[in-house]
Amino acid sequence: MMMSIENFSFYVLICVLAPLIGAFTLSFIIIFERRFDSLQRETSKLALEKELQQVNYDQLNSKIQSHFFFNTLNTMLSLARLDRKGDLVAGLEAMAKFFKFKYATNEPLILFDAELSNVNNYLDIQKLRFGDRLRIIIEIEPACKNALMPPFMLQTLVENTFKHGFEKNPGPSILKIIAFETDHILNLEVWNTHLLDTYNIEEQYSSEEGGYGLKNIQNRLRLLFPEQETSLTLLHVKNETMVLAKYPFVKEYAI
Repeated sequence: MMMSIENFSFYVLICVLAPLIGAFTLSFIIIFERRFDSLQRETSKLALEKELQQVNYDQLNSKIQSHFFFNTLNTMLSLARLDRKGDLVAGLEAMAKFFKFKYATNEPLILFDAELSNVNNYLDIQKLRFGDRLRIIIEIEPACKNALMPPFMLQTLVENTFKHGFEKNPGPSILKIIAFETDHILNLEVWNTHLLDTYNIEEQYSSEEGGYGLKNIQNRLRLLFPEQETSLTLLHVKNETMVLAKYPFVKEYAI
């Protein structure tokens, strides 16, 4: 039986299109698989970066806690050598509160108010050393107390005021802790007096410069807020030095 011209034409058309449709389908499958593999690799890369970020943060956090631990031990040793038993007991009590806080703190960010409470334990120790020489002024906006901050960040800044200011210079030692919010940025200022030559200099802190404590803070802020602006600034005004830390004002965070 002879095939009609219409059927023959349709048969030829099928023969021509079938390979093309097969090739198109195969190309689509290959492209889809490659895209799927690419998305899987991208997801794995993001998960890996997140894990690395958490590991880096944990390492930085543990180092800064060790730094405080050894400085506090030196303070206790000084009180023991001076035979100031009453002050030593009070200092050890403050130290015990600090370590209770330390082992209960595993989060990358904590309440500002909790950090400030822990800093007060440290200041109770320093009051034993400095006596009437030390004057402390704390001005915190109420809203800032409920904001989040990296643990031991304020502690490090306050500790530096003693290490680089009060312990090197005799005379009155005035510590000021100020915090306020502007345009969704938390501004944390820590001031200390010194009796060096007066001068006025403002400089942006550079991670290439010395100062482990400040470098640690800067690294942690960058890890916590990689997509947002953070800064750390040193300011010398007459006989005072101020460190200004700026970072996003947040009350919730998920790393």
